Amino acid sequence: MRLLAVLLLISNFAWANGAMQLNGIEEFPKAEQQKLRLWLDQSFNAAHQVLGPYPLLTHVYLSRRTASEPVPWAYTQRMDKQQVFFQVDSSFDLTAFQQDWTAAHEFSHLALPLLDREDLWFAEGFASYMQYQVLQQQQQLTGSPASWYQQKLQQVAPLLQVSELALVAQLKLWLQQRRYKAAYWGSTLFFIEANQKLQQQNTNLPELIQRYQRQNRLKDKNLQQLISSLDALLKSPVFDPLLRKYQQQPAKELWRQHPAYFDQIKSTSD
Repeated sequence: MRLLAVLLLISNFAWANGAMQLNGIEEFPKAEQQKLRLWLDQSFNAAHQVLGPYPLLTHVYLSRRTASEPVPWAYTQRMDKQQVFFQVDSSFDLTAFQQDWTAAHEFSHLALPLLDREDLWFAEGFASYMQYQVLQQQQQLTGSPASWYQQKLQQVAPLLQVSELALVAQLKLWLQQRRYKAAYWGSTLFFIEANQKLQQQNTNLPELIQRYQRQNRLKDKNLQQLISSLDALLKSPVFDPLLRKYQQQPAKELWRQHPAYFDQIKSTSD
């Protein structure tokens, strides 16, 4: 009970600062309201710690849905304001919500501007990459983010190995075909490699995004502007050359040269 009281104090303090506005919570019983508030607040705060405070108020909407998992559906919407919608089955306990990846994924989206639909692969790859960083910050991740990327990419590897299309073209095709898992996790290859190159400049992707949010988050309107802004924060460009590589190089060639490919070979041999 003492731990719950402390968590509620932290939660109430964060909500009072107005970073997140919750809607629909009144549909749930009081006990469930506490649980849902704690889950969302912990995830939102972890996203801030990893990616930096968002320069906009985030409107969160909750609605009920009976399902086989705590959060069967969620999405972000950014027209006149920054919004995240969650459908939840509140019969699940707090631990199930805390260990679910959905909130970490959706809140990660908000660190970048809304991109054109043709660049959905970039937005989803970023959120898929960051969700495990956020869950790790929450201390809700079993194993390392790297082990989770490797596990997810094992499922995509057979498709990458036979694709003659440039990787970005292949990712867009999978999205058109609604092969979302292949598209999302194939897209993380870009961010895994970007992070490796950033480490060579004594930084990493979360640190760079924190700096980006303080400077150009509200200015950029498309992918090219975002890429230019990120590279302008670095000693030497990373994102523009990497994007051109992913737009031009066949998926099967890129995969066989990728750091994640060699990590998988090493893991298999061990």
